[in-house]
Amino acid sequence: MASRNKLSTKIILMVEGILLISSIIFCAVSVYRAKVGIRKAIQQRMLDIANCASGSVNGDFLKTLTEDTVGSEEYNEVYKTLAVFRDNVELEYVYTIKEAGEKDFIFTMDLDQETPASYGDSVEYTEALASAGRGKAAVDEVPYTDQWGEFYSAYSPVFDSNGEVAGIVAVDFSVEWFDGQLSEQTRSTVVSYVIILILTQMVAAVLAFATVHPFIKMQGQLLEEKVRAESANNAKSDFLANMSHEIRTPINAVLGMNEMIIREDHRAQELPENDAQGMRESLQNIGIYAGDVKNAGHNLLAIVNDILDFSKIEAGRLDLVGAPYQMSSLLNDLNNMILFKAQDKDLDFNVDVDKELPDELFGDEVRVRQVLTNLLNNAVKYTEEGSITLRIRGEKQADKKLLLDITVEDTGIGIRPEDKEKLFTKFERLEMERNSTVEGTGLGLVITKRLLDMMGGTIEVESEYGKGSSFKVKIPQKIISDTPMGDFQARFIANVLEAKPYRESFRAPTARILIVDDTRINLTVVVNLLKNTQMRLDTATSGAASVAMAETTKYDVILMDQRMPEMDGTEALHRIRESSEGASKDSPIICLTADAVIGAKEKYLAEGFSDYLTKPIDSYALEKMLRKYLPEDKVERVRAEEPSEPKEEIPENDFDILRSAGIEPRTGLLYCQNDEAFYRSVLAEYAHGGKEKTESLNESFDKENWHDYAIYVHALKSTSKMIGASSLSDQAARMEMAASKGDAVSIRKEHESMMKKYEEVTQVIRTVIPTKETSEDDDDIMEFAPNQDDVFEFLPDSDNEKKD
Repeated sequence: MASRNKLSTKIILMVEGILLISSIIFCAVSVYRAKVGIRKAIQQRMLDIANCASGSVNGDFLKTLTEDTVGSEEYNEVYKTLAVFRDNVELEYVYTIKEAGEKDFIFTMDLDQETPASYGDSVEYTEALASAGRGKAAVDEVPYTDQWGEFYSAYSPVFDSNGEVAGIVAVDFSVEWFDGQLSEQTRSTVVSYVIILILTQMVAAVLAFATVHPFIKMQGQLLEEKVRAESANNAKSDFLANMSHEIRTPINAVLGMNEMIIREDHRAQELPENDAQGMRESLQNIGIYAGDVKNAGHNLLAIVNDILDFSKIEAGRLDLVGAPYQMSSLLNDLNNMILFKAQDKDLDFNVDVDKELPDELFGDEVRVRQVLTNLLNNAVKYTEEGSITLRIRGEKQADKKLLLDITVEDTGIGIRPEDKEKLFTKFERLEMERNSTVEGTGLGLVITKRLLDMMGGTIEVESEYGKGSSFKVKIPQKIISDTPMGDFQARFIANVLEAKPYRESFRAPTARILIVDDTRINLTVVVNLLKNTQMRLDTATSGAASVAMAETTKYDVILMDQRMPEMDGTEALHRIRESSEGASKDSPIICLTADAVIGAKEKYLAEGFSDYLTKPIDSYALEKMLRKYLPEDKVERVRAEEPSEPKEEIPENDFDILRSAGIEPRTGLLYCQNDEAFYRSVLAEYAHGGKEKTESLNESFDKENWHDYAIYVHALKSTSKMIGASSLSDQAARMEMAASKGDAVSIRKEHESMMKKYEEVTQVIRTVIPTKETSEDDDDIMEFAPNQDDVFEFLPDSDNEKKD
């Protein structure tokens, strides 16, 4: 018995020894092969980054880059583009190279911020560099050492418009980073195989003492783990491939549309001088291409923002910042944003908010807004017909806490039951083939889930495939005041109206400024906003007029509208600056525009504007801006205790008459400092300009001049919003978008109804407020003053004949 036990023990030990040796050999070979594969994967990752960087560079410019063009505008644009990669990914250096001769390569641009290489410095020759010079991206197999350190480099060729190699983009990764990546991933592989080795020995023991069944079961579990690991790795690879596609798509659109603009410009220059129709077609095409470039830029920005937010969350660097906020303001902003997007797809957007919900809350408003925006944007993206509904309820809890109960419902494509678990998984997108036309990173819901986790909230999904989805979110917030919100839009307006009354912050009777805008009502608004400052105000209704006035008159500040026919604000700015003898060539020029998207300010500052203000103009922001640029010796501070002048009131029954035409006076008053006399003058100017604007819109419509049509309907959109005619403003916004795209079908469909609504609005205004009895003229200069005796105070000196 004892000998049999010894024999069985020897046999068991022998079998386990053989299995152990076999397992060790198998693991060693597997680890070696895995290490080779990991090394190739890291090199491929380096290549992907290099290819992405090279794809964002203009090959035609890089081909013509010389030492003389270093520091030029195009050079700086390329530099800024590559700086994004330098600052946001794990590479150490990024630079551009070109071939100067056989096996001779030189630096052309180096983004090192401390010790950059100079143009023309020699680059060490490698086989990978030579491969890139022949048009094929490559990675150095071995590291090299230079004055900046020891690196692995990846090289990607940049092609010009003829498909020839114009240069090379190189990205350097430190040896420490490369070895760290290799070691980390290899270590994970080794740990996995050590676990496998231990489990194998356990299985061997079970086989020896019992049956083979536990071993088979364990083997099956290991196989499942492997499948899951491979699935996760494939999902990550698919995500990276999708990101490469999503980033390249808008970049390609920008480059392609830019090429089309250049070609259209060349075509226009070759047209006969009397070919007005051909010139209009070229301008219309250029406008369409420019709109495509703008949309592609917005898409690229959204992708980058998603990736950066996700990176911050993954790295634990995204913090919540609690502060008091008003729920009515948040809902008003969301309603305005999503309503426009829904209407663009002919979808209904419904908002159902519990009127007993407290308005004043405490929490991270930015992240609450981001969660709701992500859910609502997704609903719009994946819904082609039907409706979107936002429903909000609140559950009061102890210690002044409130649990927001939010539901976003849509009648979109829905989600398969088996796909629900993937919704909040990083690197996963559902039904790639079906949703291939939907732009985005697929990170929106992942970010939403992480943000809710950080805020202590939850999210649940109910969906019926093909019929729609419902996302239910709960977010804990604190209550500042138990006062019910009521109707959120009315509450928002009331909050603004209850704010501290307007008082001008300064007076500057010796200062003189020029206000430029092609829309007379906008001039009326700005002049009324500034009338209490006692400044001398000159106005011009075209870019050309502003250039002429700035030539002869010294202005302390010029407020310049951007979007004007014939000569826009940017061209007028350049004309004023380029005038060697101009009296106002060095005066601060501030851009006034309705273009409030991210990046707009930087764009206009790059054009040469001194600063930037968005429309509708906020009086406090305008005065703050003027105080910044007016000479200090001309500015007199106003003491807070000085009394304000009494304001004229509009009878309430007049408000009701205005509402009958779709005008909400309380909304219009928001843009007029809650000054009813000011609002009355804006309404009068709106009605007064009705005939001229109607003629301009109808003329451009009849001629199918969609470029000018977009400009005129843009003005109608902003002025209608300013008086509180939201429905007309929304319709004008849709028409502006259609005109920018050259969508004649949509314009013809709504033009007549828009003009009819416009006529109704102006007629109702005339019944309440008689329009000014002034003659129509084509002068480019307007004069505004509180009364007739003061009108000449606002006229430029060059208009003496007109005064007479």
